[in-house]
Amino acid sequence: MDKIIQDIVAVDLECSQKVEEARKKKQDVQTNMSAKKKEIYDSFVKEYQVKIDAHKKELEAEIQETKAKNEQEYKESLNQLSSLYEKNKDEWVSTIVNRCKEI
Repeated sequence: MDKIIQDIVAVDLECSQKVEEARKKKQDVQTNMSAKKKEIYDSFVKEYQVKIDAHKKELEAEIQETKAKNEQEYKESLNQLSSLYEKNKDEWVSTIVNRCKEI
């Protein structure tokens, strides 16, 4: 009978150890999953940041190109207006003075 009790205690001890090992494995898996999840998230964020930076550079280049184009158009318009003014200023002043005299 003592042999049977010792066998039962040994089996119980063995089962308890296996349960403890299973619990540790489960905890290790959960820890590894959390670490893997963080690794995947960090990788995604890093990759997305690279895409954002590339898009930002493209937009900045477009802005600079548009700015240069607008400045050139402004200078051309200003030159045209200045040229037109220099060409016609005497006539315009004379016309304005004559019209004021008529009133």
